[in-house]
Amino acid sequence: MMRDEYLSVFIDETKEAIQNMNDILLKLEKDMEDMESINELFRILHTLKGMAGTMEFNIMMTLCHRMENLLDEIRNGRMKLTEDIVDKLFKGADILEQMLGSIVEGGSDELEDVDVEGLVHELEEFLEGKSIGRIPKDEVEKGEGKSEVEEGIPIEITDDLIHVVNEAKNKGYNSYYIRVTLKEDTQLKSARMYLVFHKIEELGGELLRTFPPVEDIEDEKFDLDVDMIVVAKQSAEELSSAVGNVTDVARVVVRPFEPEEELEKKREEERRREEVSEEEGKRVRKEERKRKKITQTVRVDIEKLDTLMNLMGELVIARSRIVETLKKYSIKEVDESLAQLSRITLDLQNIVMKIRMVPIAYVFNRFPRMVRDLAKQMNKEVDFIIKGEETELDRTFVEEIGDPLLHLLRNSIDHGIESKEERIAKGKPPKGTIVLSARHEGNNVVIEVVDDGKGIDRDKIIKSAVERGLIDETKAMMLPDDKVFELIFLPGFSTKEEVTEVSGRGVGMDVVKNVVESLNGSVSIESQKDKGTRVTIRLPLTLAIIQALLVKVRDFVYAIPIAAIDSTLKITKEDIQVVQDQEVVMIRQEVVPIIKLWDALGIPHDEEATSMNVVIIKVGNRKYGIVVDTLIGQDDIVIKSLGKLFSDVKEFSGGAVLGDGSIALILDVANLMV
Repeated sequence: MMRDEYLSVFIDETKEAIQNMNDILLKLEKDMEDMESINELFRILHTLKGMAGTMEFNIMMTLCHRMENLLDEIRNGRMKLTEDIVDKLFKGADILEQMLGSIVEGGSDELEDVDVEGLVHELEEFLEGKSIGRIPKDEVEKGEGKSEVEEGIPIEITDDLIHVVNEAKNKGYNSYYIRVTLKEDTQLKSARMYLVFHKIEELGGELLRTFPPVEDIEDEKFDLDVDMIVVAKQSAEELSSAVGNVTDVARVVVRPFEPEEELEKKREEERRREEVSEEEGKRVRKEERKRKKITQTVRVDIEKLDTLMNLMGELVIARSRIVETLKKYSIKEVDESLAQLSRITLDLQNIVMKIRMVPIAYVFNRFPRMVRDLAKQMNKEVDFIIKGEETELDRTFVEEIGDPLLHLLRNSIDHGIESKEERIAKGKPPKGTIVLSARHEGNNVVIEVVDDGKGIDRDKIIKSAVERGLIDETKAMMLPDDKVFELIFLPGFSTKEEVTEVSGRGVGMDVVKNVVESLNGSVSIESQKDKGTRVTIRLPLTLAIIQALLVKVRDFVYAIPIAAIDSTLKITKEDIQVVQDQEVVMIRQEVVPIIKLWDALGIPHDEEATSMNVVIIKVGNRKYGIVVDTLIGQDDIVIKSLGKLFSDVKEFSGGAVLGDGSIALILDVANLMV
């Protein structure tokens, strides 16, 4: 029961922990000496291990424990972080993510097609010093099992011990620190250690000090390890071989003993512990402050937020209807109350909108790992930069925009960034750069993917589009660059000659366009050959309640999102010219194509008036004009879906209930101009 109660919290916190692991590993890949990041990663795994154990996900707990042990060796200086170890930790993070997916779907951390035990075994090999990563030491090990040498010698180093060791050196003796480990099932441990001492004395060696003391060893008051300081004329190899042949000895570690150096190590270890203690204190205080802040927040089910937004929308509609109704009457006593209601409704609307807003970092944070893996797979060097991850947008976009950005980044790596050799030949830095950024512009969120790669080859785009029958060659040659680049968004388009796991199937950029436009957004491309490419996505801040300009054609009312409008103006018949069978008007020295809304929607219309209203809209980098009969004015509208029955109607993105109870269809200006 308790497990079910806390499962959702465990899933959320584990998801966040795995994301943080990936972020830290990406940092460590650039700086493997970053102890702060190593300590942070250790703490994350330690916490995750505890959570998994509490929830009885034992496989996840075991994997976290092995990864934690490995990091403990690294942070204590007994191992060195290497690229090989980082790869294994990345692999561990991937498996933890797969386990989490399995827990979400079926409530179990068991994975059928993933060799979890294999990774655990590889991590154990690192810990046992059988793989790359162990810091070499001047030591000899012998026995059936091997493990690390302890950095700190447990034996107290006194002035008397230093004096005896120095005297022995003067007489030609070598001094050694020896650790002997017995097998776990050893009977008569004290008798076995007596044989070890006897073997050392047979070789002419002398025991100076042991830990635990000899009296405790005789009474078998020790576990399996015994440390000793020995002076002998034999080499370390001879001592190790002799002691290792004693029955029930599992492991022998022999290394030179320099008392002055050991004293300095102990002092350094004490200093390090003090620093770690101080750092831990700072971290605890920081976490306490963070916890205080967290206690002021609560987790809210997404469905409840959707319900709250729907109720808010109904309230906005009800307010509009009251305003429209009261326009028919002149009741001054109501004016003040109505104004107050409007203010409260607007404030409530703003708060509800802010509750739905989340940082775009929730989307962006998953990409550094993907870029790193894909660049490595394609043998390319990429510097991936993220900007503006704190930019907030509606949670609906967070769920939808991930796949389009994934396609754009994959294209930048595969099509855009050249190989190291190509870049050097072009006089570019060997490492390519991809920048993923977000920012607010008015009522829009602007997301850009910019690379400094080879850019888009206009001729290659036209050739590929013509070969696939997507466009007529003569028409294609007349198109401006931005129109040519838009051909990339056509279904089935690809310039890749070979089909790979990454690209070449003609799937990708059309998905980007479809998803962005389904969110009432737009996407545009700018590119220069051998300079790079910039893909810009513009999204409205929210999809639920938007500001729109209401327009009329005959008796029909339509809504145009304010975010898509550049300006409005009046024109006459004489202002309209025809260029290549397209009606255009000249606005501020700019040629703007226009369409008459009644023609686009097939509405019977009387002879055109002398003066006409034009709404100038911006789609990507281009401007268009929509001619309408009347401009009604600006209003807040609640977007309502048209449902599956009208899913093929591309001219409208939804509908809205107006204050008088009538319906206004919301124009999808991007599709209207195609």
